[in-house]
Amino acid sequence: MRTTQADVLIIGGGLAGLCAGIDLAQAGYEVLLFEPKAYPRHKVCGEYISNEVLPYLKSLGFDPFDHGAVAISNFLWTHTDGRSISARLPLGGFGLSRYTVELELFNLAKEAGVVFITEAVVAIQSEPDGVTAKTSNGKLFHGRTGIGAYGKRSVLDKKLAREFIDEKANFMAAKWHARGSFDATLVALHNFKGGYCGVSRVEDGLINFCFIATYDVFKKHKNLKEFINLELASNPALKELLDQTDMQFEQPISIAQISFKDKPPVEGH
Repeated sequence: MRTTQADVLIIGGGLAGLCAGIDLAQAGYEVLLFEPKAYPRHKVCGEYISNEVLPYLKSLGFDPFDHGAVAISNFLWTHTDGRSISARLPLGGFGLSRYTVELELFNLAKEAGVVFITEAVVAIQSEPDGVTAKTSNGKLFHGRTGIGAYGKRSVLDKKLAREFIDEKANFMAAKWHARGSFDATLVALHNFKGGYCGVSRVEDGLINFCFIATYDVFKKHKNLKEFINLELASNPALKELLDQTDMQFEQPISIAQISFKDKPPVEGH
């Protein structure tokens, strides 16, 4: 079977994979990026980004403010008992949807010469001269090096025998966009039992709600709607926001099995 060759194989086309692909391709390397899902897509994400990354993003050719990013300079924290803390953010940040960021980075990657392979990688093997990846339809690809940018957990983690994959991951998260009144300069974190919800503006007048919670608390409820109405709304500030905004998604999008365990940056060479 013929093996396709490249300098670098990148497995996963989210923000990390796309940035790595652009950076490497602009430096003159041949890059194959494996991502089976089509762009653009909504994904669970807080969508508040610190200004510390602006110089790097601009070095790739991506200025978030050319695509509707909202400048954010203030912070609010609230407790379920009504207490709150507010502060000015010395560095500040911006709000821009994951949907838009990923789409624009995808376009930049194509312009830079990154070759996209719309197939899932099911196995990766270290070789004396690099790595070989096998896709779901049996094709083989070889690179001088490989980058795993496929997210929180994958079947590849099991095949690489990574220690964290066998440990219980006790967090889940969800996000949705809404319309309503909210201070565009503010990023807010609202606590509730077992988690917190971040709220901030993104482009086109939208408000992003994104929460993370322990699975132990979430599993006591029938579904996401009930969890939001009972647990998130236990915080009076968050309840007011929920009551005064209109969700723009048919239902929140969610992810599970979120792990905060340390992961070695290199596995299998």
